[in-house]
Amino acid sequence: MNKDQVKGRVKKVSGKAKAVAGKLLGKPALTVKGKLQQAAGTVQAAYGDFKSAASKKVAKTSRTATRKGATLQKKATRKAKSQAKKVSKQVTAQAGKVQKKAKSEGKKVQKKVARQVKKARKAK
Repeated sequence: MNKDQVKGRVKKVSGKAKAVAGKLLGKPALTVKGKLQQAAGTVQAAYGDFKSAASKKVAKTSRTATRKGATLQKKATRKAKSQAKKVSKQVTAQAGKVQKKAKSEGKKVQKKVARQVKKARKAK
């Protein structure tokens, strides 16, 4: 219970007491004051109830948002890991192709150099 709920209910009870006292004593002004105080207490208590309900709703929404945020973070992490694996496989495959090409080019260069060496030996 918050302070508005407590104060409102106290006002309502004291207003009821004033209204009853006004009736018993035959004082209409006191009866009216009591009924007004009772109404004011009802309004303040209702405000306190609303405030309490809103506070609970905000807390619940906050917890839900935190949970959803954590879930989204987990999903994003999983997706990032999956993408990283795919990229790693692609890079590995591409590296293999580059290695093969380099080996092939290396053999071509070796043959070319060997021919040039033969030419140079014959020329001597």
